[in-house]
Amino acid sequence: MRAIFIGILIVLLIAMILIVLWPAIMATIGAVLGFWSLKKLLEARSVSEKVIYGVLIGVGALIILANLKGILVVAIIGAIIYFLTRNKNKPRKNDDVFDYPYNK
Repeated sequence: MRAIFIGILIVLLIAMILIVLWPAIMATIGAVLGFWSLKKLLEARSVSEKVIYGVLIGVGALIILANLKGILVVAIIGAIIYFLTRNKNKPRKNDDVFDYPYNK
């Protein structure tokens, strides 16, 4: 099921990139800039660093909002990354075995 979702998302990604290439590139740059700035903002200690990274987050958000068509491509890329990293097959517990409790 996971492979089907990833396949559909990759086909949508290719179609969206062909349709809206430049806004997709700009929205991706804005998303990367905003995400990197957010990580640095959480690590910053001085007020001046926090202000600079806060401004960079705002610039990244403005780049994304200026290229609204590209948000679809960024969302599809995010979904692909989510399904590849977070939706791993977890080992299932064997519920077919019934163990009686050991009582003395």
